[in-house]
Order: sequence, then structure tokens, then C-alpha cells
Amino acid sequence: MSKKEILDYLSEKKRLTAPVATAENNVRVAERNYEKACKKWKWGINILIVFLILFIWYFLSGDHRLFFFNEHHVFQAGGLGGIILFGGILLLLLYVKRLRYTNPAQNKLAEAQNILKQEKNKADYINGSKNFPAKFYNYSDLFRLWKIINEERAESLKEAYNLLETQQFQQDQMAIQEDIRRLQQETATASKVNAAASVVTAYNTAKTARRLK
Repeated sequence: MSKKEILDYLSEKKRLTAPVATAENNVRVAERNYEKACKKWKWGINILIVFLILFIWYFLSGDHRLFFFNEHHVFQAGGLGGIILFGGILLLLLYVKRLRYTNPAQNKLAEAQNILKQEKNKADYINGSKNFPAKFYNYSDLFRLWKIINEERAESLKEAYNLLETQQFQQDQMAIQEDIRRLQQETATASKVNAAASVVTAYNTAKTARRLK
């Protein structure tokens, strides 16, 4: 095939995969929004759970009071009162969170996933994948293949496939090296923190020993 024929061929593949690429991006956005919704009020809910467990322990220990004033005339909750108060607030927060944030985000995620499934099941998209390398049948790789041919870095599709595969391998290796570098930095930082903690501990131990003499 000539350069123009290859570019036209890849352009058609891009057209077929573009709706799927858009749907995949929408799914990623919906997933992030759902994760944010699940984390909404996380700390507040955890604190309420701690207080609820504490008052349940009071209740099981024999404190069955609702609310009362102590000897300093300060209003306080007893075991039963704390369970009702913090349990009620916790249930209210969970209900509001689910109603206003979690459920809508979950519905949008399900809708985005359904659209992606529909796009991938369309006859044009499926037929376009025939006689084409499956690992390159996506909008991003097709665009890179098109660019390789357009910039004349390859004269045939086979050469373009090989070049793109080499580029992807190099990118994977760079990503691995970056992960290793970050791990080494984290290990070095942790070692410094542990060393500093050891020095402080040794100093405090020696100081305490001198006081005991």
C-alpha cells in the first residue's frame, strides 16, 4: 500500500475506535468520581464509629443512662444516650452520603460502563478489528501508528507495528525504572527516619539511666 492508502486505512480504524475511546474515558472519570463519593466524610464517619463503640462499651459496662448533668452541671450523655446520639448522627450521615453522593455516582458509573459495552458490541467496531493486531486496535495506538507513517518513520504497517512495539517496551522499562527509583527514595527516607528515631531513643534511654543513678 502507498503512504496515502495506509493513512486512509488507519484513519478509518481511528474513526471506528473513537467512540470506544470516549466511552472508556467516561468510565475512568466515573470511577474516579465514585471513589471520591465513597471517601466522602470518611474521617467524620470513622470518628462517629469510634464514639459509638465507646458508648456501646459504656452501656455494656452498666451505664444505661440517657442524658444527665454531672456534678459540675455539665450536660453529658450516658451509655444509652451516646448510642442514640452518635448512632443517629452516623446513620443520618450514611443515609445522606448514599442518597446525594454514592448512589448518583454509582448510577453514572453503571451508565458509563453500559455505554462502553454497547460501543464495543457494535458491528462496525467488531468488524474493524478483523485482520488487525488486537493489541493495537485502540484509538491511542492507531493515532501513534498514523503519526509514524505520516512522519515517514516507517514505510509499511509492519514496520510501524514493530516501531510502536519497541517504543512501548522502552516506555515500560522507563516506568519500571521510575518505580524502582521512587522505591529507593522511600527506603532511604525511611532509613533516615528510623536512624533519627534510634538516636532519640538512645539519648532518652541514657538520660533516664543517669537520673536513676
